[in-house]
Amino acid sequence: MARGPSKGQIGDWGLRLTGGTGKGAKLFSVPGLDVRPALARMRISVFEILKPRLDGARVLDLFAGTGSLGLEALSRGAAHGVFLDVDERCIETLEKNVAKLKFGSRAELMPGSAFDAARLVGDRRFSLVFVDPPYRMYDERGMDLEKAVRDLALDRGALVLVEHRSTQVLADSWGGGKRVDQRVYGGTTVSFYEIA
Repeated sequence: MARGPSKGQIGDWGLRLTGGTGKGAKLFSVPGLDVRPALARMRISVFEILKPRLDGARVLDLFAGTGSLGLEALSRGAAHGVFLDVDERCIETLEKNVAKLKFGSRAELMPGSAFDAARLVGDRRFSLVFVDPPYRMYDERGMDLEKAVRDLALDRGALVLVEHRSTQVLADSWGGGKRVDQRVYGGTTVSFYEIA
């Protein structure tokens, strides 16, 4: 059986973009259970829902990891993406993925905690936010996580997509938005919150 790279090494684990200009491109990923890229079938479904909102979107990818969600958005027509992650391995992987896809002029990588996102991104405004933390964060720092999203400068009508365990119940109002949709993909749920 082939073995992937050891912890700390960047590997090519077969994660691919599912649509747009980068469709089929393999992404570098960071091995380890703490980095959990969104499954292809989930991304296909979610981005089909987002299709009318992607052209020209300004995207913030919190807990970016490999960047699969934000990069998928850029591939499918988003104008600009900011990728935030506290893990240096993830930032290094993101740099490689952005370079490979030639998205450098449209992608901004920020090392730092998602809990400090409002301070780090300043007054930048976003129309689409991906929130995909390690699932334990909902138990350990759920209120801090919600506040971090609520403190962002988001456009009216912006969508916040929150990925969480299907057993984790989030409120109808979260992060300054109201839930307008929810999709279940096995043990994972994506809740869609719209900013009023």
